[in-house]
Amino acid sequence: MMIGISRSAPLASVLYCLVAAACSRGDSAQQGSAGRPGGPGGSGLAVPVAAVEVARRDLTRTVTVTGPVEPIRTVSVNAQMAGTVVRVLVEEGDRVREGQPMAELDARETSAQLERARAVLANAEAAYQRAERLQANGLTTDAELDAARSVFEIAKADVELWQTRLAFSRIGAPVSGVVTAKRVEHGSAVSTNQAMFEIADDSLLVVRVRVSELDVVQLEPGAPVSLRLDAYPDARIAGRIRRIFPSADPASRLVPVEVALARTPEGVAVRPGFLARVDFDLDRREGVLAVPASAIGVANGGAFVYIVDADTLIRRPVETGLTAAGWIEVRRGVDPGESVVTSGHVNLRAGTPVRVSEVLSAGGETL
Repeated sequence: MMIGISRSAPLASVLYCLVAAACSRGDSAQQGSAGRPGGPGGSGLAVPVAAVEVARRDLTRTVTVTGPVEPIRTVSVNAQMAGTVVRVLVEEGDRVREGQPMAELDARETSAQLERARAVLANAEAAYQRAERLQANGLTTDAELDAARSVFEIAKADVELWQTRLAFSRIGAPVSGVVTAKRVEHGSAVSTNQAMFEIADDSLLVVRVRVSELDVVQLEPGAPVSLRLDAYPDARIAGRIRRIFPSADPASRLVPVEVALARTPEGVAVRPGFLARVDFDLDRREGVLAVPASAIGVANGGAFVYIVDADTLIRRPVETGLTAAGWIEVRRGVDPGESVVTSGHVNLRAGTPVRVSEVLSAGGETL
């Protein structure tokens, strides 16, 4: 700053201008030094962070696999003889009992053949009885008696044959359950072994899923599991592992596992075909030190956490273990009760002054 001095100016005025300029430069320098964090004369700015207290908790790694709900078995009801359908007694969705009639085929010819066979049987039986009396009186030979007995047995077998065919014309339910398919109508012509109905045995509902070979080795038949249905997302359904199949698929390396639904909450109507999500609990660890996954940083191939110590950050390497439900087991490097930072690792450095804006307990609640 250039200050011009006039010869005519009084000496007091000149001294006043020089002192004012010096004071202005001094104030500007002091403000610049104090405005920089950590500079001379400045105390630094504390960075707000969120932290969590290190505590012991139970961790369980959970694998979720999806699959449709299915009945324990589905039975196809086939025609046992060719014929024309004259009556259909059930529809899809009907519940049937074992042995309940479902349909009938035209059996007029079969009934006539049965009546004819019964008449032949009656004559053969009378002839056989007469031959027995004659043979007892010595009026006929043993060969004639044997011939009469043979005719009688053949006639009896014919009656049983036509009785069986007549029974085939009446289609009954082989098992109890719900009719899921009806493939015939009144007047339909069916052939032998043609599928007419399907029945779902819903006495037990199951979910068949495929589990990785790396995880299936930790499962056992009878172990409890938890299920969720997309149709009822807020409901938890208890289940159990019913069986684990003996071999894995050679291409996918997945092993079929069958889960049976044990109990259904009130108000939940489970139907075959609903999509279920089965949660398998694996690698259960009890009472281990754990921190949120967001508290773990990784640098140079190693994991670390930032510990808040007297409003200052300490970077500490840690050894991690099981990861489950957003929490990571810490095997070495932290102690219970210490506060670890849960966010902002990219912008943090050891020794940075911090201000904890939020502290979470081990259960995730804000303290």
